[in-house]
Amino acid sequence: MFASDSTGPVSFLFYDFETTGADPRCDRPVQFAAIRTDEALNVIDDPVTFYATLSAEVLPHPQAILVTGILPEDLAAAGGTCEAVFAARIHEQMSRPGTCAVGFNSLRFDAEMLRFMFWRNLRDPYAHEWKNGNSRWDVLDAARAVRLLRPEGIEWPRDDAGQPTLRLEALTAANGIAHAHAHDALGDVEATIDLARLLKRNAPKLFDYLLRLRSKHVAADFVDDPDRSAFVHVSGRISAEQGSASLFANLGQAGGVGTQRLLWDLRFDPTEVLDSSVDELTARRFLSQAEVTETQTRLPIKLLHLNRAPVVVSAAILQEDAVAQRMQLDRDRVRGHLAVMDRHKPAIAEKLQSVLAAQRDYAPQDVECALYDGFMPTGDRAALEAFNRRLDRALSHDSPLTDPGVEAGLIDLIRHDWQDARLPELCFRFVARTRPDLLPEVDRVKWQDWQRDRLVGTPSGEVNNGMSYACFFATIEALLTQTPEVTPEAQQLLVRLRAWGRQHEIDQGVTGWAEA
Repeated sequence: MFASDSTGPVSFLFYDFETTGADPRCDRPVQFAAIRTDEALNVIDDPVTFYATLSAEVLPHPQAILVTGILPEDLAAAGGTCEAVFAARIHEQMSRPGTCAVGFNSLRFDAEMLRFMFWRNLRDPYAHEWKNGNSRWDVLDAARAVRLLRPEGIEWPRDDAGQPTLRLEALTAANGIAHAHAHDALGDVEATIDLARLLKRNAPKLFDYLLRLRSKHVAADFVDDPDRSAFVHVSGRISAEQGSASLFANLGQAGGVGTQRLLWDLRFDPTEVLDSSVDELTARRFLSQAEVTETQTRLPIKLLHLNRAPVVVSAAILQEDAVAQRMQLDRDRVRGHLAVMDRHKPAIAEKLQSVLAAQRDYAPQDVECALYDGFMPTGDRAALEAFNRRLDRALSHDSPLTDPGVEAGLIDLIRHDWQDARLPELCFRFVARTRPDLLPEVDRVKWQDWQRDRLVGTPSGEVNNGMSYACFFATIEALLTQTPEVTPEAQQLLVRLRAWGRQHEIDQGVTGWAEA
């Protein structure tokens, strides 16, 4: 039914994370749940739920605790393991041949959380997405497409302000889907599967078409068709009031990256590119939301990622009046913009490629956030895979990290002559978090000092890629004293979190940091 590069059957692994915050680079997963189904969305395996304890330098965002209800002190009692073992168990689930990893808003959050977690724990951050016929997909994008193109038979909710909303709990409530445990990973997975079944039942042809787009080759064949001057693209970056979609022109490969295409939103007149300098266009590309005005808008370009199951549809769909109305699209206007683009496309594409080449200066990234700074050399990857095979063999043990083979592998990690400049520090932190007793005394002290610096931050309380005690406690106090809508249950949760934080200070030996 669904195309796959593997020789075996396709299965869908619906999954979800609960985390310490909203930044997949720096925040940490604390709960993972998954259910595997067949192609017809029938459950074919027992659900799995894993918990991860937090490394000592990680303080959760109090707002995240209010969402998940998962306190750090409860993770070990729930069966939580250190993140290295947690990541290994998830990797096994994700890496089974023919697996399509599916979530709700997963491609923009959970999939990134996976990549950075695997990177931090010395796993290949990409192979689970493509190797052995594997793929990934997102039910949220499918819901956007069905709402725009074939909305009949499904209730599409609005929020308190009257705006369209595709929050999972709103969709499930509007359509009578059981979702008793929202923001519990397993409850969200069960609700996502039921929502996928609803979409499939009401728009089966569109559903199957969207699934085929999870192949980057299928997506590329569509967007790169030389006879296709424009196409409709559905994206969460476009206002829900405009159907989360617009008509786009493809300006070719973006910045030399084979899986990316540079698009121009044809709601906007491309003549402005011809009339502006590269510097002026570049400045508009990097406008912050606060800098946007009626006369100074962001540059209407978009990067389309072929490996993120992009929702792309023939422009012929705009012949349907209802679709154009849901997009709030002036068809005559965009037709005129397309004519300009057709006449001047090479010049417009050349100038916008120059805009892409102009990069902003960013502060150096912490090694754990530097995943996208380049691919790892083959030799380094082979050495890490050899270690991970040892760890995987030991996972059935009660204490896999004390297995003699794993222990020897950990020592090898910190002695290895790595080619990738990121790996010495990455491996040092991995060993320090999993088996600090294997480090020489001087390195244990170095690690403890590093953790303290992360927790205390600068004199102003700032901390790089994490949360300091100052921010942690100040946020709790603000939520308790300045947020009248916080429920008694939420207040109790925050009080317990604050008490955990005070004990955490004592355990880390940094009591009195505020006066230091």
